[in-house]
Amino acid sequence: MKKMRKLSATLALVLAVSVAIPSVGSVSESVLAAKKPKLAKTLQLKVKQTKKLSIKNYSKKVTWKVKKASIAKLSAKKKTSVKVTGKKVGKTNITATFKLGGKKKTLTCKVTVKKNAPAPTEVVVTAAPTETITLAPVATPTIDPDATASPTPTHDYDADTSPSWKQDAKIKDLFGEYFVNGISTGIGALRNGEEAAIIRHHFQSITMGNENKMESLVSVEAPEAEKEKYPFGLESANVTNYYEGDGKVILNFDTLEKQLSYCKANNIKVRYHCFIWHSQVRQYFFLQDYNWNAFTEEDYVANGWDVSNYHKLCDQETMRKRMQGYIYQVIDYIYSHGYGDVIYAYDVVNEATNGGKMCTYNPDADNADDMLVEGGGSINTNGGVTTSAGKAVTPDSSPADVEDMMRNEGREPGGSHSYWYATMGKNYIYWAFLDTYNAIQEAKAKYGVTSTPSLIYNDYNTNENSQLGLVDWINGACNKANGTTDVKYCDGIGLQSHSIGVSTQERMIKTIADRGYEVQITELDEGADGDDQASKLKQLYQLYRNYSKKGEYGQAQGDDYIGVTSVTQWGMCDGDGSWGAGSIHYIFSRDPLPDPEFDEEGNKIEVPEPIYRIHPKPAYYGILQAGGYECGDKVY
Repeated sequence: MKKMRKLSATLALVLAVSVAIPSVGSVSESVLAAKKPKLAKTLQLKVKQTKKLSIKNYSKKVTWKVKKASIAKLSAKKKTSVKVTGKKVGKTNITATFKLGGKKKTLTCKVTVKKNAPAPTEVVVTAAPTETITLAPVATPTIDPDATASPTPTHDYDADTSPSWKQDAKIKDLFGEYFVNGISTGIGALRNGEEAAIIRHHFQSITMGNENKMESLVSVEAPEAEKEKYPFGLESANVTNYYEGDGKVILNFDTLEKQLSYCKANNIKVRYHCFIWHSQVRQYFFLQDYNWNAFTEEDYVANGWDVSNYHKLCDQETMRKRMQGYIYQVIDYIYSHGYGDVIYAYDVVNEATNGGKMCTYNPDADNADDMLVEGGGSINTNGGVTTSAGKAVTPDSSPADVEDMMRNEGREPGGSHSYWYATMGKNYIYWAFLDTYNAIQEAKAKYGVTSTPSLIYNDYNTNENSQLGLVDWINGACNKANGTTDVKYCDGIGLQSHSIGVSTQERMIKTIADRGYEVQITELDEGADGDDQASKLKQLYQLYRNYSKKGEYGQAQGDDYIGVTSVTQWGMCDGDGSWGAGSIHYIFSRDPLPDPEFDEEGNKIEVPEPIYRIHPKPAYYGILQAGGYECGDKVY
């Protein structure tokens, strides 16, 4: 708008009689004020569409802001105009703030972003390699290369700069110097273009939420390549193998191969979670001959099998060998197929102490089995399994009690009961670390791998002294059993960090790290949401950096200090994760799929899914700000 160079006589008369016009400000501003600045009340645009928004009847500087940056982006900000680009479907407000007559004024425009018409699907990226990388000798079974997890992309997210989750800064770049940045996921996410792209863009490692737990490997389903060999599934095959073969449990490596081949091809590391946990188990694995549902007593008689084995819980010696064989087979598969350098940490045992129960370590005991003692009359580890009436079940229990117990406890024993404890006692904890350590040492030598993964005890316990007592016992017992001295069989502690306060986490990290153990933040999520979540995660990431080896605190501790080595988000979007649905929050949100549409005849209209469904929350910006990157609508 051009400035008026002089006042007309008419305007001068208006100014003379008006008491409403302020005496401050330029003449031209007063004239413009008479017309009142205007801003469009509404603006509609489509995703990725850009429109110009201007304020009229005003010529000085205007401050432009958008309420929800995830829905609309502002660019090319000028004195009286701004460009608005739709980012995702939704509604938000844009405000124009300015001074008029010495007072602050704000005008608001309601913005609606609508979806684009469906774009044709186009394959623009070559899928990651799917071949299995193999080192001789080759482990059995060899997986069909077509079963690997490399997705067939429909959009080039790696080259696309428009997603709102793709800032100039990456989480892994901001903090990669200090610790490994990871996220929990699943096979499905690795096959989803946008989710997989976010993992590749921001993170260096993944933790599979469920796919590395026992029930995924000790499966009831036969591997794809061996369906014909085991037509009745692996439980039946394992019973037959017990009586007719070597008794070693037959495992299904299909899912493991999918994740490791994908990670190898995409240069992503893996936290293996986990070997031993009381939950998500295969019940038949803990029975003397693997038989839970596969065969009846009549089948035993017909096959000439030992009927006294029917529904008997394993004795300690059998179970000790079985756990060892399970761990050795998995480790050998990983190393023999070329993935020994992919996994940088193993959660060997998960949640064995059921929270805050105290563990006392006695280094002067005569043997490893007696080094962990009970304190205060409480049991140190998760307890055994029981019938529905609460009767303890042991290897000497009757088939009827075992049947009742198996139905009562299931694959996720209640009250943190444990099949491992019921068959082996508390020693299963240190035996698991002993077996994993020895299996890795053998595999490294056998297959020529030099990298050494960390072996971690993982728990949600907020009593760091209890965990330290357990880890001290693990290392003391393993050294005594192996005839070694001061070897770390358990390298450190995984702190799950589910909604734990900042000061509590700092206390735990410092106590553990000062004892010379490694700290891994393994399952980070938060009950708070919005700005509160952003502020807390910003503080936590600054805390984790400080207590890493290269952080300010770590640098002051000397060469032997290890500190925080990895941080893993326990989900990508709200609604993900393995627990706390609806009350636990992550750093991204996911748009729901649109409701299905139908034609006049009632047939479903097939339309492609939206290209962009995932959007950053304030917590995302809080983490980037913790790394020194200025972004987002506010500073947390």
